[in-house]
Amino acid sequence: MRQAPQIDMQRIERVAIVKLSSIGDVVHALPVSAALKRSFPHLQITWITEERCAEMVTGNPTLHEVLAIPGKAWRRGVWHPHTWQEARRVVSLLRSRRFQLAIDLQGLLKSAVVAWLTGAPVRIGYHWQREGAWLFNRVVPKEPTSVHVVQEYLDVARYLGAETEPVEFPLFIPPEAEERVCRLLEEQGISPAEGFISINPSAGQPFKRWRTERWAELITLIDRQYRLPVVLVGGKADRPLAEDIRARTSAPFVDMVGKTNLKELAAILRRSVLHLCGDTGSAHISVALGKPVIGLYGPTNHLRTSPYGQEHRMITHKHECPICNGGNPRREHSDCMDMITVSEVMQMLERTLLEVTTHV
Repeated sequence: MRQAPQIDMQRIERVAIVKLSSIGDVVHALPVSAALKRSFPHLQITWITEERCAEMVTGNPTLHEVLAIPGKAWRRGVWHPHTWQEARRVVSLLRSRRFQLAIDLQGLLKSAVVAWLTGAPVRIGYHWQREGAWLFNRVVPKEPTSVHVVQEYLDVARYLGAETEPVEFPLFIPPEAEERVCRLLEEQGISPAEGFISINPSAGQPFKRWRTERWAELITLIDRQYRLPVVLVGGKADRPLAEDIRARTSAPFVDMVGKTNLKELAAILRRSVLHLCGDTGSAHISVALGKPVIGLYGPTNHLRTSPYGQEHRMITHKHECPICNGGNPRREHSDCMDMITVSEVMQMLERTLLEVTTHV
């Protein structure tokens, strides 16, 4: 890809990356900051994100600063006094940085507006600009070979003349998060040196979730065949899933669902032997940490959002799903997920554990 015309990166110093959400998408975009800083060390890169995702970029050594802006807090309504107060604060904050270049990696109207509010005279966005975002940004063309969203984001770095190989995910975990996770695991009988399997039974939307009875059966089989501890992870909203799984199996597992922040979740994933999950952010955090991931995918575009570089460990039946390949392929449904059996997940688990132990 040719370098962007009229954008001389040697004359630009202050860059804003706008990637507001979600957790997995923010992780997908991390290699852009790494590629830009590696190719142009003089850059001062600021990442603008929503408060709930800020932990995914704080401590990133390629960044000069992280600016966290409200997300859900603004949903009180456009006429609410607090909304206007926050809006004025954020605009003042953005303008004070005097950005020269804004990169919109979200591609939505809200992110395009944030990029515009930075006051940067040059604003570019990756190829998928929706909701009128293209009215605010110069659209970066997509490389035909860029299938995964990580590579789509890196198209923007290539457009600016950056070298994008190797693909690096600068995800920082502070010592205090490691220490707390170590303490929590020890309280549950897992020593720091002991291997365990982490499982996230949730996903952003219900139709992307595997049934809890199958997760329970899987945990039972793991306990019976491998005697490896299982650690369940997830957010506070996932507590009902954890409780339902607990009610369906007598096999022991450590329940960390809703008990950690994002940094601590990452610390758990880094300590695990491998991670099992659906289409959710913990899959991509594990990839960033270099851990094996077995992903269970339903009707979503798995080629674009599967665990990057680990597509061979992904399990999906979308290609044989009658809804995906029939009357209404865009309809949200769980038929694809229901086609995934406990047996095939166990087979993938066995192959992955063999790979892990072989390379130790």
